[in-house]
Order: sequence, then C-alpha cells, then structure tokens
Amino acid sequence: MTRFGLILVLVNDSPATAPSAMRLRLAATLLGLGLVAAVVVALPVAPTDLDRHQFPKETVLHLAVLSAAVLAGRGILDTLPRGIRILVGGIVAWSCLGIAVALNPWLAIRAIGLTATGALAFATAHFLSRHGQRRVLLTLAALAALLGVAGALAQAWGVDHRAFADLRAPGGTLGNRNFVAHLAAMALPLAVIGLLAATRRHTVAMTSVLTTMIVVALVLTRSRAGWLAGLGALSAVAAWLLLVPIPYRDTLPRRRVLVVPGLALLGVVIALAIPNTLEWRSDSPYTDTLGNLTNYREGSGRGRLLQYQHTLTLALRHPVLGVGAGNWPLRYGEVAPSNDPSWARNDVIPLNPWPSSDWMALVSERGLTTPIAVLLLGAALLLVAFRRRKDSVEQALRGAAMAGILVGALAAGLFDAVLLLAVPLGFVAITVGALLPTADDTPPRPVPGLARQLLLGLVLVGTVRSLQQTAAYLVAGGGTSRRALERGARVDPFSFPLQIELAKSGSCRVAAPHARAALRLAPTWASAQRAAKRCR
Repeated sequence: MTRFGLILVLVNDSPATAPSAMRLRLAATLLGLGLVAAVVVALPVAPTDLDRHQFPKETVLHLAVLSAAVLAGRGILDTLPRGIRILVGGIVAWSCLGIAVALNPWLAIRAIGLTATGALAFATAHFLSRHGQRRVLLTLAALAALLGVAGALAQAWGVDHRAFADLRAPGGTLGNRNFVAHLAAMALPLAVIGLLAATRRHTVAMTSVLTTMIVVALVLTRSRAGWLAGLGALSAVAAWLLLVPIPYRDTLPRRRVLVVPGLALLGVVIALAIPNTLEWRSDSPYTDTLGNLTNYREGSGRGRLLQYQHTLTLALRHPVLGVGAGNWPLRYGEVAPSNDPSWARNDVIPLNPWPSSDWMALVSERGLTTPIAVLLLGAALLLVAFRRRKDSVEQALRGAAMAGILVGALAAGLFDAVLLLAVPLGFVAITVGALLPTADDTPPRPVPGLARQLLLGLVLVGTVRSLQQTAAYLVAGGGTSRRALERGARVDPFSFPLQIELAKSGSCRVAAPHARAALRLAPTWASAQRAAKRCR
C-alpha cells in the first residue's frame, strides 16, 4: 500500500460509534499540545526571520489538528449548530474557488490550508468539549498563551535564545512583538474568567499569575493593536457579565472581581519598574504609544491608512473572488503608488506577506462577500452563547470568555494580520470551539461523510505543503551556502526566497533556471524581473 493510500485509510477508518473516553482524552490532549508546541517551535536558522518562525508553527498546527480530528472520529462536524456549519463551510469553499484566479497557486494553497485547519480545529474542539474534554482544551490553551508571553518577557529582560525573534523584540518565540500582543489580548478574557470561575486555590493563583503576565507583556510590546484589542476584550467581558441574570451575577466572588483591576495595575507597575533591554528610540516610549493610540495622521498609522485605501481599490477591481488567498502581495503593486510606505519596490521581497489587517486580506483576496460571512459567523456564535447564558453560572461565564476572545480577535485584526497566522488562529479556533455552548439533550445532526472527507483532504493538502516549506528551510539553513540553498530549492521548488537567492548570483548557466522559477512565482515583483533580465 502506498503512503498516500495509508493516509486515506487512516482518515476514513474512524468508527461509526462514539469513540472511547481514552481516545477522546488523547485527541483533546494532542490538539491542545499542538497549540503549545506551535507557540514555542522555531527553526534555528532560515533565509528569513519571519518564515523561520511561521513555517514550523503552521506545520505543527496542521499535524496536531489533523491527528486530533482523525482520533475524534466521524462525528466532529455533527455537533455544530446548522447555521454555523453552513457559514464555516461556505467560507472555506469560497476561499478554495479563489485559487482559479491566483497568480501564485502555491501561496493560495498555503492560505487555504490554514483556513481549513482553523475550521477543523474549531469543529474538533467543540466536539471534544461536548464529550467532556473542555477543561483539557482550555487548560492547554492557557498554557500556550503563558509560554508565548513568558518568552517575550524573558527576551525583554535580557534572556537570549536562538528561538527568539531577531527583529521586532520582544517577540520571543512568536517572532514579532505585535504577534505576542495579539495573543496576550485574546488570552486575557480566558485568564480573567478562569480567575472568576476557579474553585481551587492553585487555579486562582495560576490565573492570577497569567493575568498579570499578560498585562506586563501588553505594556512591553508597545503594540497599539494589542492595547486596543485588550481594552475591547475586557469591555466585552464586562458587558456580557452585566447581561447575565442577577442571581448568577450575584454569585460571582466580589473580591476576585475587584482583584482583576488590581492585577492589571500590578502588571503595569512591573512592566515600568523592572529595567529591560529593549532599545526604544524614545525616552518615554510607553507614554508616546498611549498618546498615539488612535493617531492615523503620521507614522505607522498613516501608512496603514494608505495601505487600506489602496487595498480597497484592489478589492473593488476584483469584487467576486478577490485576487486569490495569499496573493495580496503579488497584486498590491497594481494599486500602490511609488511613495507608498508599504511598497518597497526595489527590495527583493517588496512587502509583508499579509496586509496590516485581517479584514483587508479577506476583502482583497477572497471577495467582498467573505468579510460579511465572517461577521455573520461571529454574530451567530455570540447569539448561541447569549441564548444559553441563563442555563447556568458556568454557561454565563463561558459566554463572557468567548465574547471577549472574539472581540479581541476582531479588534486586533482591524490593525494587524492576526487570524492569518497559525498561532492566533489555532488559539481562537480551539478556545471558541471549546467555549461554544452545547445542547447535551439535543441529538447531533449527522453531516454527510463527504463534507468531513473534503475538509480533512484540504487540511491534508495544507499539511503536505507546510511540511515541504519547513523541510526546505531546514535543508537551506541560514542561506549562506549556495549548495544548501540548491538542496532546499529541490525540496520546495515553489519557494520564492530560495529561488530568488539562487537567481541573484552565479553564472547564468546555473542561475537562469532559478530566475525563471522566481519570475513564475512572483511575476509582478521587480526583483524577479531583474533576475530574469540578467539571464535573458
């Protein structure tokens, strides 16, 4: 039997009956530990620092979600409410159609595979929580957030590790200080609700420490998107708790409610009082960030605003399917003027792989209807939780945590790429799936087996592509050896960084094939055009 045939057997050989408790526990543990591993993993060296962190994180998340879904069995889609199932399936399916218009289908496969993995993680987490594994999932998600924040704090306070970000400190193992802030902001509601709902002293202590560390990290990262997302997430939690029935609200431990702002203040004091090794250009960096929180007239705020305007122009030119998932960087030059700060035309890679907003990515890469579908999905999730808020104190608290996480993700995604990345996508998918209320007295509605197989197939394709990318970078190393780069390019011939590096130097006899490959992968970029022209 071929390897591919064996994979198909494993995917389809799940029992029709409910899996055993041990199997479900193993699936939940595998899913949660996959998120933990995605937070901490990074390649020792790679041609680009961003990919050094993102490629292995995507690979680990793909593998963990696929394995957990197969272990959980055939019913992973059955327990989702019908409207939510339709919206999730529609978003994934519409994203797949965009590959037909993508200049670089390999970028589209990477982006679509990550979207499919997020959908599968969400469905699997919900299925497992319905079968008694909610605590396992939420505990491991909190651990993942704790490790991500701890790495950033360690780097800020002078600890050096090869897995830490080389640029944009304190990025820790996440690779960028903004990424740390996004994760911290979305984990804050989980920590706060965990503190309010805890029944054991050690749980109270752990959630208190996590809450404090999150606030410290938010301050030190100086991420405006993270600060706004954190404020939005806490506001959503507070508003939700005010909407729950009074008998439940009165059962909340008042002392702990008052402790939350105390812990936030403690976190701010720790961040400002303990000397750090961060080299800010300003003498009052945190005050400056606070003063510029909503400043879009100059600096990075002005750059974002210009990028959004030009991206919307691109979206209006391609309103139905967009330009294809992951293909925004290849098409942005069509609408960006020469003085656009996002567009460094003469650089080898002229701009970031994602726009500075999840919503701009959705509208430009997947059509005008996709952001509407995502908003409807968020509203449907909140509506389900709102209707069940009167069932129990636990249900009300879980709804508050879910509302905070969703609002935090929405707010951060307005100003940065968030759910386009593996770690925050996995965190939101797993926590929201686990927190979404389940009607234990309502029998699941079976989903056609073809739907599950198609979703698993998409995740499998994304996994294989991700493994190829990560393996190529492992082989290529730091990009200083041409021989290693050539071996890496053989592993992944669709890697633009590897192909363009090989095309820039050497005789045209050896460089020409790589120049042609680079031009096929990024025909609109000046670096690929120059390389092809050099070896005409």
